[in-house]
Amino acid sequence: MLKAEGGDAAGSLGEQVSRATAILFVLLILLALGWLFGVVHNWGEIASRPVRLAYLICDFTIVIPSGLVSIWGLRNGRRWASLPFVFALGALLFDTAHGVFYLLWDNYFGVPWIVAFVVLIALGIYVVYAIRVVQANLGL
Repeated sequence: MLKAEGGDAAGSLGEQVSRATAILFVLLILLALGWLFGVVHNWGEIASRPVRLAYLICDFTIVIPSGLVSIWGLRNGRRWASLPFVFALGALLFDTAHGVFYLLWDNYFGVPWIVAFVVLIALGIYVVYAIRVVQANLGL
């Protein structure tokens, strides 16, 4: 199961894994909802740009499934789940970075650039936190 450090109960480390996986679950739900909103309201723009269509396909066939599988695995103490978890985090961070830049470039929703970068930085901080939690609990 989960490793305990220096006399700490595995429960506290388990809570960190639960927190990290819960955050990823929420982010995956937001990603799916964002795409569903985009498909309903901007399908023409998505379909007209192959790179956006590729991101849609990859998110629903690779990022979201690998994230969900890794969440299940980590919550059940499976060592193998650490690699798909890190993969899902990296893919999500890459997706978000790309999304921030193309949303800013095309000025979608009129979001100020500073807000977009704060979101990207917050996600980067979460990714570092989540990877460290996995390292401490299951190793990489």
